[in-house]
Amino acid sequence: MINTQNVNKNLGRNVKKLRTSKGLTQEQLAEALEVQRNFITSIEIGKTFVSCEILVKLSNFFNVEPAFFFKSTFIEETDNIKNLKKRNYTSAF
Repeated sequence: MINTQNVNKNLGRNVKKLRTSKGLTQEQLAEALEVQRNFITSIEIGKTFVSCEILVKLSNFFNVEPAFFFKSTFIEETDNIKNLKKRNYTSAF
């Protein structure tokens, strides 16, 4: 079931994944988005939701569609498994 808490947690988890994959600190991301570091912390732990303005800034900064931030881990893992199977299947021929 989808609820506000799950949406906030998915958003925070995905922001953190992108941030850490780029080797950025919370402070660096906060500076790029022109917000306080504690705001980034609140997003990443699922405590705070973001405005449309911040969502756009995040999307532009990380070069991803806004919908990316709302994907659950299950969907991402399923997509990764499907893509891996496709690559293994096509490379076998």
